[in-house]
Formats: sequence, structure tokens, C-alpha cells
Amino acid sequence: MEKAVVEGAGAAALAALMAGKLPELKGKRVVVPLCGGNIDSTVLGRCIERGLAADGRMCTFYVVVSDRPGGIAELSKLISSMGVSIKDIYHERAWLKADIFSVQVKVTVETRGFEHAAELESKLRVSYPTVLWGPQVPEIRDQSLLSLTNVNDN
Repeated sequence: MEKAVVEGAGAAALAALMAGKLPELKGKRVVVPLCGGNIDSTVLGRCIERGLAADGRMCTFYVVVSDRPGGIAELSKLISSMGVSIKDIYHERAWLKADIFSVQVKVTVETRGFEHAAELESKLRVSYPTVLWGPQVPEIRDQSLLSLTNVNDN
């Protein structure tokens, strides 16, 4: 089946067929109209993002990089050299208690899937001493969290 956007009420008949709730139609040719494209675009966007994350095609991680000119540019170059697209990037200086010349960067990226994401994670861990992978990693605000270097939180 191709992918289609259908609101819940419009997909009820298909759901009933797929769940085997209409045994009297078994073996017959049945046409089910998929209708009701009345889905909120914000909800649709959330559904797509959750689907990308579930497929390993959208990932997030924290990394500590040099706060000197070019530190974030080097990170971006590494990411783009792998064919990974940066969806969102945020850096935090003020509350980081590591050395004064470091910055914590939270990055959300789009990859081709789990394997591609694992390649990115591996390359980041080789290039940076502090990489925290996954959506629910703590912010690196004190020296004790820096001991979590190269911990995989999956």
C-alpha cells in the first residue's frame, strides 16, 4: 500500500477490514474509499517527525566542541561530509561548567536510517571527547557529567 494521509474517520472502514472485523467480506473484491483529508497541518508535521524518529531518520545528540572561531563550523562540516542534514542546532555557553573555551551543542539531524545514524555517532565519538546520543540526554552543565564521555544512552 502506498502512503496516504487520511484522517481517522476516513480510515475507519480500512481499519475494520485490516483487523478482520468484517469476515463476511473475506475473499470478495472490496473498494474502500479513503477520505477525510481534514487533518491539521501542525498535527501532520508532528506525525511526520515522529515517523522519521521511529525510522532512525531523525536523531538528536549533544556534543561539546571548541568555542573558538570555527568550532561549530568544523562540527557542521563533519556532519555534512557524511550526507547528513542538520535540522536544528543550538549552542549553550552560559551554563556550561566545563572549560571556558568549550560550548555545548545540541543538534537534530536527518539521516537515511539507523545504519547511517550509527555511522554518524561513531564518527562523532572519534572526533569529540564528549558525545551524548539520544533525545533525552542531560544537558552538560557540570564537570561530573563530562565523565559520561562516549556513553550510549539508547
